[in-house]
Amino acid sequence: MPYRRLPKTDQARIRALKAAVDSSVKGGVYTQVLTHNTYHRAKELLERFSREVAVYKRCVTEQSSKKGNEQYEAALKKARMYVSHFIQVLSMSIMRGEIARAKRFYYGLPENEDTVPNLFSEASVLEWGQKIIVGEQRRQAEGGVPIYNPTMGRVSVVFEIFKEMYDRQHMLQTRTAEALANISNMRYGVDELIYEIWGEVENAFVSLSGEARIKRCSEYGVIYYYRPDRAIKKNAADD
Repeated sequence: MPYRRLPKTDQARIRALKAAVDSSVKGGVYTQVLTHNTYHRAKELLERFSREVAVYKRCVTEQSSKKGNEQYEAALKKARMYVSHFIQVLSMSIMRGEIARAKRFYYGLPENEDTVPNLFSEASVLEWGQKIIVGEQRRQAEGGVPIYNPTMGRVSVVFEIFKEMYDRQHMLQTRTAEALANISNMRYGVDELIYEIWGEVENAFVSLSGEARIKRCSEYGVIYYYRPDRAIKKNAADD
């Protein structure tokens, strides 16, 4: 008799549960192989586990999409450029005496420096983009002349596009982590139920022997493996 081995992958777990659930009802008639309690537990767990695995795969696919990554990188690059250019124009306006140096405080910028903050990271682009938007709104509200080339309106549009894409990426990362955690937490319960199902299935066909029993049990998702030495003997016998 070959030996059983529980599924090692999530897809194999889903196939095992699905085979048990699907084979338990044939032609609208319950087969009585599994107890009603086991059947309903398997059906409910199959739906939940399949859903989490599907969500995880979809999130991973979206995150790794070449097109999505290219669009995100383009939006990041553009937002970084506009934020940097706006700060540079602000500094030049201050050096020309068009804007008071003290107004740099409105933008969260050091008053006695004219350097552009480090915008290497996504977080820094988000931070300084938000700061210059708030600062320019405050300065204009006090009667200050708007900065042009780029205008704050243009900077805001570019920044919001990037921020929306960043938030979506962050949401996907969070949902991916949640789905993976849910899957990890469910695996033990899935394996435990599969083990229970297989025990009930084998007991239901205990009167059968050999290949007939293996065939019927396999219909309900039981996975059998031949040991290497047995496989060799079996092949030799077939020859």
